Amino acid sequence: MSGQHTDLKNYPELQQCLLDMKTDFWADPEVAVRSQSFIKTFHRYIAEELRSRLTAAASKKHGIKVVEEAKIFGSFKSKDVDVAVIHPTNGPLMLIGVRSQMSSVGKNVLTYYQDIVGECISLQERFPMTTMGYAYVHPLEVTPWLTKKNVWTKAETPNHARYARMYASIGERDDRLYKHLTGSYDQFAYSVVDFESDPIRLRDDRVKLAVPEMDLSIITFVDRMIDTFLRRNIWMSDIFVQPNLQVASLEADADDSELDSFLED
Repeated sequence: MSGQHTDLKNYPELQQCLLDMKTDFWADPEVAVRSQSFIKTFHRYIAEELRSRLTAAASKKHGIKVVEEAKIFGSFKSKDVDVAVIHPTNGPLMLIGVRSQMSSVGKNVLTYYQDIVGECISLQERFPMTTMGYAYVHPLEVTPWLTKKNVWTKAETPNHARYARMYASIGERDDRLYKHLTGSYDQFAYSVVDFESDPIRLRDDRVKLAVPEMDLSIITFVDRMIDTFLRRNIWMSDIFVQPNLQVASLEADADDSELDSFLED
């Protein structure tokens, strides 16, 4: 299915991040994955987006910092959280997990799904008021590469519609009851990226077709996190710049027949 894609020319920082990930991956796929250099590029993008939205009062008056690989105590053990916004005396204001899968998607996706739900529960039991988010990256197509053991990985077409619905089911914690709910993130970003195209493409259209009622775009992810935080912490209005939640539109709307065809895949 050809479909439409999000025009990344309007989002140069994200476009450069994804291009850097592509370059790093194809320089040596196995090293990029095992060393985590590939996904840490995505960590940095999210961290920088958060830093750019902190007010002067947040850093100078309150001492708030955006920390990557922050060691946070959960309910049973510590967890290295990929991106965290931390107050020096009040602890984590935001916690964000980040993950990618560039091979064996179908084989491992349910195990990772269970893992991220478990991480969510552990952290929410200890910090019920912290705004929690997760960002997940899948390729549009899994392209084989030769491992150090001289074995080719398998080609694969991930079932993005199914995965989008899975992540949507754990991606919207209720605003009124959130202090008593565990196992769902406040916001979720599911990015399907065409790393093979030139220029590189973000296929938010595939995600939107599967879950039209929910925003799972990385483009709005940080602003959605901030919006959630500000709604729940109205006395802390001087920490973040007010978000602009104008949702990025696709280049063309998908018609109903395309939606039906896609969901039947």
